[in-house]
Amino acid sequence: MSISSDYSEKEVFSWKNLWRYFFFFFYFSGVHQIIIYASGIVDITGLFQAIYMSLVWLIPILLLPHYSKIIAGITGVFLWASSLITMGYLALYHQDFSQSVLFIIFESNWSESSEFLESYFSWWMIPALIAYTLVPFLIWKYAKPAYAPIKMRTILVVSITLIVCSPAIYSLVFKHTSVESAISYQMNCMEPVAPWHLVVGYIKYKKSLHEIEQQLLANKNIAPLKNLHDKNANTSNTLVLVIGESTNSQRMGLYGYHRNTTPQLSALSDELLVFHDVYAPRPYTIETLQQVLSFADEKHPDLYLKKPTLMNLMKQAGYKTYWITNQQTQTERNTMLTTFSRQADEQIYLNNNRSQNSAQYDEVVIKPFEKILSNSEQKKLIVIHLLGTHRAYHYRYPESYNFFKSRTGQPLWVRKRRHVREYNEYDNAVRYNDYVISTLIRKYKKSNNNGFIIYFSDHGEEVYDIPQRLFAGRNEAAPTSPMYTVPFIIWRSASWQKSNKITATQKMLYRAYTLSDFIYTWSDLAGISFKAFDPGRSIINPLFLPHPIWIGDPGNPEKLRDLQKQPFSNPWEKVISSLTL
Repeated sequence: MSISSDYSEKEVFSWKNLWRYFFFFFYFSGVHQIIIYASGIVDITGLFQAIYMSLVWLIPILLLPHYSKIIAGITGVFLWASSLITMGYLALYHQDFSQSVLFIIFESNWSESSEFLESYFSWWMIPALIAYTLVPFLIWKYAKPAYAPIKMRTILVVSITLIVCSPAIYSLVFKHTSVESAISYQMNCMEPVAPWHLVVGYIKYKKSLHEIEQQLLANKNIAPLKNLHDKNANTSNTLVLVIGESTNSQRMGLYGYHRNTTPQLSALSDELLVFHDVYAPRPYTIETLQQVLSFADEKHPDLYLKKPTLMNLMKQAGYKTYWITNQQTQTERNTMLTTFSRQADEQIYLNNNRSQNSAQYDEVVIKPFEKILSNSEQKKLIVIHLLGTHRAYHYRYPESYNFFKSRTGQPLWVRKRRHVREYNEYDNAVRYNDYVISTLIRKYKKSNNNGFIIYFSDHGEEVYDIPQRLFAGRNEAAPTSPMYTVPFIIWRSASWQKSNKITATQKMLYRAYTLSDFIYTWSDLAGISFKAFDPGRSIINPLFLPHPIWIGDPGNPEKLRDLQKQPFSNPWEKVISSLTL
């Protein structure tokens, strides 16, 4: 690195001028981050990243002070152009920009995209664009060359380099990760900042797309199920699977929780089959759904790659398949989810935020669901994937659902202000989730379709439920009942009940069951049989047989736990309801 030394007494260093350049560069990322944080769309992480990552543009200003204004002007035009994409996306969709947006853009044709943009264009966007452009222009106009003595320039350039590269340095030096992991962490921290949101987003998009295409190619080569028979082949059927997120059935009024967190589902209880002893195999979305949506289980975790999935099964039975999701579309973690969704005939991606901590409410799935219900296909499957009650909980519901606000109804051991607040936020999220699920059921009833809806959550969540340790979240290494107990609910149309009878006994509704066997219950309820079908693994079948309920990491088979033999124990369970305010 060579630093110019031509510095004279007339060329005076000014911190004020240097800060002016910093605010000029920060503006193109900072305004966007401030708006989305102030709007409650995301947390403050992106704003912090925008602050210290914007420092990088000061380096050429310091290295070439005589050309600093020209360099700033050229760089500013480039940053302005790239930032318009994020600002425009925010104005249209009220979401943060992410690689998922690039996925949607590249998966759509230009005609669809241009028509959609035209429908959203409003007059106010023109003066907004002018104002957005005028501010940085005025900052740049009054900027002066960033002169500094050679020693100070060296210190500043080295310091800025260390600050900007601090994520990778921290990853390598303190966490002892690989170079590849350090680079990945560095890219994640750079992503909220223009123009890296495009550069990093595109790199991630291409990487994820390659993985998805490889998995889809492998899925196409899987042999179909043998001797498949659909007893409802001659009727018009609409089958709906609603996948929730992070919802613990023990915090639902429908399941006996003392707070009224499910008023609308409780009002529909006479129409529901509510199963009370259902468990997720793992406390993580991807790992659970790899088993739930396929023939994989805790003992055979890779079968989702080798045998047909639920989507394959339904397409083989002649169903048109749809996937509506409010989960993030394409992130490093969600590649597998996108792969499952791409197995459907049509996909509707509603959440393209970069951060999971974003106010993207699940009610957005209702309109596309209504539209698909009105489609004319004789046989259709609709999968709806919700954000449910995923942490951070206050992002999961609008202000109108801020119902629980005090310590009333909370256990006595929940005392810290932060714990009280988060306990209430989780219950509010459950109450809003109740609204979404019940609305989907009512929309279905109104449509007069023939079929059913199954709702379950991918896993539970512990939110200060255990007095011996105050914890919120999930930890597979320290499993507790709230992390694994999930709601499992079936609603059936009147016409479906007539032609597909189920004897719903109390014993059936309290069967201990693992979501790993879900594909057998789904097939049984849908009236679909095949050579490998096992009625003993369907919770609604008269031939049901108790099976081990394994939880844990299949990568460590010796640590798998059978809840039939080692059930969760909670000495406070019988007195929790009496230990509330």
